Amino acid sequence: MLFWNRRERERLGLFAEIYRFDEEANSYVIEIALDSYSDIFSEWDPAPFKLRDIDPDLELYLEGCSDDIPFKYPVILSFSIPQSSRNPSVEDQARHGLKSGFTFKRYFIRNDIGAANRRILLYFLIGFGFLWVVTLFPDRLRESPFPSIIVEGLFIGGWVFVWEAISLILFTTHNLHHKDRTYRRLQEAAIAFREVG
Repeated sequence: MLFWNRRERERLGLFAEIYRFDEEANSYVIEIALDSYSDIFSEWDPAPFKLRDIDPDLELYLEGCSDDIPFKYPVILSFSIPQSSRNPSVEDQARHGLKSGFTFKRYFIRNDIGAANRRILLYFLIGFGFLWVVTLFPDRLRESPFPSIIVEGLFIGGWVFVWEAISLILFTTHNLHHKDRTYRRLQEAAIAFREVG
């Protein structure tokens, strides 16, 4: 396994130079330098660390790093703290706060996925319903006062709804699933703090 990891890291080239690889944990390390523990969380949120929102810039950075690293590898979040500033109890609160923050974000993403799935189902039902009416009753529709407008409208409307459902699957839900996977990975990541001089 170790040989395979080294061989893959050689293949990855520059990527392996950007992120340190922890051989023991078989994980890539995302390094974050802090001036203080409060840098992890939003400065606008007055709640204690364990309930605070994650700093938006840090969140963007972690998402970008996670996108760089193949999903088959776990990650370690390694925070560097200035010398003589370490506080184990604050670190425990920060760990809990980070994990809670990612859990909270995943909750909302899963709600968005559920809402998108319901819209997809509705759009497919409406779209195929319109197309079914046009193909099953074309003669009756043509006998109406505005035959071509009704037939064309139902036909085009049916395909518009079907396309909207397909675009939700291909773009919206795909992106939401990717984000959920990223947050799950960060939520499950080991979190380490180290002192730097």
